Amino acid sequence: MTDLPSTSATDVDLDGDPTEVVAAVWAEALGLDTVDPDAGFFDMGATSATVVGVVRVLRRRWPGIKIVDVFAHPTVGQLAAFLGDG
Repeated sequence: MTDLPSTSATDVDLDGDPTEVVAAVWAEALGLDTVDPDAGFFDMGATSATVVGVVRVLRRRWPGIKIVDVFAHPTVGQLAAFLGDG
C-alpha cells in the first residue's frame, strides 16, 4: 500500500495568493523546493496518492475542491485560476 503524502495545513500557509498557496502545497507534497506554475502535476512526479493528499490540504481553504479538479486543471496556474479566492 502506498503512503499518502505527509503534507498538512501546519506545513504550508494556506492564506495568500492562490497561485502561491497551490504551488507551496504541491512543492511540499512532491518534496520539491519550488514548482514551475506551468508544469503538469503528474509530470513533476505526482501519483494518485499525492493528489489525494494535496486535495485534502487544499480543502481546508477551498472546501469544494474535488480530485477531478486537479486532473482537469493539472498545472499550478490552471488550478489556482480555477479556485480563485472563493
